[in-house]
Amino acid sequence: MREVNEEKLEDALSEQIPEAVETVEEATGKNGASQYLGTKLTHKIGGRGETDKEADAEMVKEKHLSRVGENISQSTEIREGWMDVDKRILGDKAIFYPESWRFKIRPATVEAIRNWSTIDDENAISVDDVFNEVIKSCLSISNNGMPIPWGNLRSWDRFLFVLLIKEYSQGTGEKAVEYTEQCPNCDNDVTFKLTSTSLMYELPDPEVMKYFSQEDQTWVIDPNEYGVAWEGPVTLYLPTLEKDANIKAWLIDRIQSKKNYDKVFMKFLPWLAPKISKDLTIAKNQIREYETIYRSWDKEMFSFMDEVITNITVIPNTNLTTTCPICGEEVTSPISFRHGIRSLFDTSSGRKKFGKK
Repeated sequence: MREVNEEKLEDALSEQIPEAVETVEEATGKNGASQYLGTKLTHKIGGRGETDKEADAEMVKEKHLSRVGENISQSTEIREGWMDVDKRILGDKAIFYPESWRFKIRPATVEAIRNWSTIDDENAISVDDVFNEVIKSCLSISNNGMPIPWGNLRSWDRFLFVLLIKEYSQGTGEKAVEYTEQCPNCDNDVTFKLTSTSLMYELPDPEVMKYFSQEDQTWVIDPNEYGVAWEGPVTLYLPTLEKDANIKAWLIDRIQSKKNYDKVFMKFLPWLAPKISKDLTIAKNQIREYETIYRSWDKEMFSFMDEVITNITVIPNTNLTTTCPICGEEVTSPISFRHGIRSLFDTSSGRKKFGKK
């Protein structure tokens, strides 16, 4: 079997799968979370307003609920079945799913934990595969009672659901991912906690959302409205885990076969294709078709489409923000896994630890 040049593959995936490689300049060390979360932010962070967050926090406190509506005082043994996910956890991102879709999660299975325990923090491709395995085994999506394949989850929501599964498996307050940094204002230690509710996202501006149809789950944008001569409106489709995985398989085949690929094209491919087949032969023909469309763009059209993709992409923020308990200043720090990404699913519970590693 031909070996895959992992360095080349990670480079190729940098545009196609934002979570697959580390692209945030502010990330520190090999345990920086940017390689699992997203790309460098270039716009103002959007998301749910403070009023919404305060109202939700009050409800959680009053009802003793986690963000998915589950009583966190119950033990993991009790919480062993499928549980509905409150779609409010998605915030404004809920628009990127049909209203009729419903999500359920279950605690991480033994198989998922076994895969997680072998994860290689320094191998982003390995992390990508194991993340998908957790989603595949612990997430259920349905539409009016009919099952929807897990791969239809939007790419930017994968880490959110991994955290939800982790919290349901262990309890929100158990084995929380925490780390401390010094407050730049008073030099005292500030504790950051990584939870599903601490994640923030950069969302498309309201002025461009008018081009998105929740019913069709597509963007329909006419370049002619912006002074770019084109034959008509362009339809763009949301990136999904299924498309990411099948494009990655195509990239692996290209690299194994020592064939060239257009890295810039990778940025546009998940948006141009409604689906990419798991069958590699079919996928090759599909991708060739979309590359032909991509190469038909002149300089002006390319510049416009690049602008469009930049503005409609949902980007996870790779920072956590909290308030210093001493001076009251707001403090921000890059998300970090100080004990490695494997520590996210710590299966040791309360038992005595074996050894120091």
